[in-house]
Amino acid sequence: MLPSNERLTRAQCSLLLKTPSLKVVFSSLGTLKYTKNTTNKGLSVITGSKQQKKAVLRNKLRRQLYTIFRNYYNNPVNTPLVVGMFYVSKHSYGMSFEELNIQFCALLTKAQKNT
Repeated sequence: MLPSNERLTRAQCSLLLKTPSLKVVFSSLGTLKYTKNTTNKGLSVITGSKQQKKAVLRNKLRRQLYTIFRNYYNNPVNTPLVVGMFYVSKHSYGMSFEELNIQFCALLTKAQKNT
């Protein structure tokens, strides 16, 4: 799980969406809205109850994505840091952890190249 100081609060999410330098990256896993930040990293994973009715499965996916995000940025090679919100797609609930890891890391790499 991602530490609470690296997760975005509701107020921080609102400020992030109003940022003029906000960028968007899409994949089959979902949509990442982010901005570059040199001092810290942060992520908010948004899962909708319209896509998956069971809260247990939504929370499991959220925890898995937070773990992948934390492991990705523990590697010192992966800079610059991003602060963003990740909107999960319907197709990601059926994926294994290995598939999630590959696709989410590819999405983060794509975001870093666009910064």
